[in-house]
Amino acid sequence: MPKNKIKNIIKTVITILLLIVIGNVIVLLLVPSSEFTLGIMFSSSIYSILIGGSMGLGIIWIVKKLDRKYPWLKNPVKRLTYQLVYTILYCSIIILITALLMKFNVMGKVSSEVVWQNSLFMIKIAFTFLILSMLITNSIMFFVNWKKSVVLQEQLKREQLDLQYETLKSQVNPHFLFNSLNSVTSLIKKDPDKAILFVKKLSDVYRYVLEQKDNEIVTIESELKFLDSYIFLQKIRFGENLLINVDVADRNKNIIPLSLQMLMENMIKHNVISKEFPLTIDIFTRDKNYLVMKNSLKKKPALSTGNLGIENIRSRFEFFTDKPLLINESETHFTVEIPILN
Repeated sequence: MPKNKIKNIIKTVITILLLIVIGNVIVLLLVPSSEFTLGIMFSSSIYSILIGGSMGLGIIWIVKKLDRKYPWLKNPVKRLTYQLVYTILYCSIIILITALLMKFNVMGKVSSEVVWQNSLFMIKIAFTFLILSMLITNSIMFFVNWKKSVVLQEQLKREQLDLQYETLKSQVNPHFLFNSLNSVTSLIKKDPDKAILFVKKLSDVYRYVLEQKDNEIVTIESELKFLDSYIFLQKIRFGENLLINVDVADRNKNIIPLSLQMLMENMIKHNVISKEFPLTIDIFTRDKNYLVMKNSLKKKPALSTGNLGIENIRSRFEFFTDKPLLINESETHFTVEIPILN
């Protein structure tokens, strides 16, 4: 039997035993010890398991639902309020149902007044235990989530530095510099004005990479302006064989810095670009939730560089949003959809 199953069985057995003990302790507080029989102990044990089990499972379900909708770190006050209200309401219903069951069970044996008094006593004990346990567990959960957030922030900083390093490395690697120097040398002879513009765009690329070292998010507008400089450099090299179409209306939303450039670089790196097979890259939005980068597909022979850049971008977006980074590849196109951050 797997270890996890054994642990779950042990936890279940311990929980049932605790419920039985708690239930019988409460009954001992309500019933004189001289009247405490095996029958009463059996009944109280069954009631305790049913009540405690129902409450426990219900509270776990409520907590899981609230974890998705109102995470502790994003909405701590709202989360605490909703959890208290829903939990108290749910437990009240369980206790009232239990009181009614007890009333029918002892009808004719014990007066309704005694049942009601005992039910009130049970409610007081249950709510006292509930509030104390919620305060303790919520404090623990908040601390755990806060600690996790600190770790994630540090991880994000490291990943951001990794991406900046990869981006900067790609811009200063010998191939890029060699191609850039060849391009600018050729332009100086043919078109000096364009050569000056080329050098300016090249400096803009380096400046942007260095400026974003402390930024976690940037506007789409800023990223597209930077991408214009990068596209200019690439089009000098590839000419009409590289076709870029940008159709993004709302540019005030945010994305991760350098993400578009890294994706475009991967598309250029991994595809054949020639007069016979021009590379077309389309950039557009989908449903106002995603920024899409789509390229025509004509793969080069397999490269051993991997997809470190894309995985880095994916993990960084996961820190800011629950929306996933989407990747789709068909026979003719490769598409990456990155979440837009509001």
